Amino acid sequence: MRSLCSILLFATLFADTPPARAVIVDRVAVAVGIRVITDSEIIQRIRLTAFENDETPDFTLASRREATSRLIDQKLVEREMEVGHYPHLAADRGEQLLADLIKTTFKSDKAAFEAALLHANLTTVDLRSDLIREADLITFLDLRFRPAVEVTQEDVRKFFDQKISPKTGADAFEQMRTQIEQQLAAERSDQELTAWLNDQRKRTKIEYSEKDLEETVAPDVPAKVEEPAQK
Repeated sequence: MRSLCSILLFATLFADTPPARAVIVDRVAVAVGIRVITDSEIIQRIRLTAFENDETPDFTLASRREATSRLIDQKLVEREMEVGHYPHLAADRGEQLLADLIKTTFKSDKAAFEAALLHANLTTVDLRSDLIREADLITFLDLRFRPAVEVTQEDVRKFFDQKISPKTGADAFEQMRTQIEQQLAAERSDQELTAWLNDQRKRTKIEYSEKDLEETVAPDVPAKVEEPAQK
């Protein structure tokens, strides 16, 4: 059996292009069960994240490790969504998500949007697919973890008294109750997702053909609960 390091994926660029120029080689960096993550996926994940955060792409080893970790989580979620037959966003909704991004981030200036995409070495297909993936993740969170999350009024009051009341005074509680409930529910859903992903990683065979990308083991750190913005 060939070792993982020798696995190569081939894609034909143009059918009528001479053989010497018709094939590109994309090396598999990580195998997640029967799914694979290629070098090009890692690079594109970095570019997409940088574009969506309005940052300059960082292709250092640390950044590539972070992108690889996110892609591993993505593969695990995709597998669970397939097994559990979770609904996916309709294809036409992807166009709306793209339009919304252009409106909010580029003030509906399509030319500026296309110039930014070109500069980032991305296409509308790349970005639309990623927006759909993010929407699917939210659906997965809502259906898989949110129903099990419980936020009591005692939880809300405690958070308000400790984090918000010293800055706003006790009179703001009723005004901010719903925001706090939503914040705590979202935070606890994220914690459930993190625990689930950690469990899935232990249960799944993950092989790194690029050993430099392998994560160092670190203790779990609870995510920080951000204070809801005041209206």
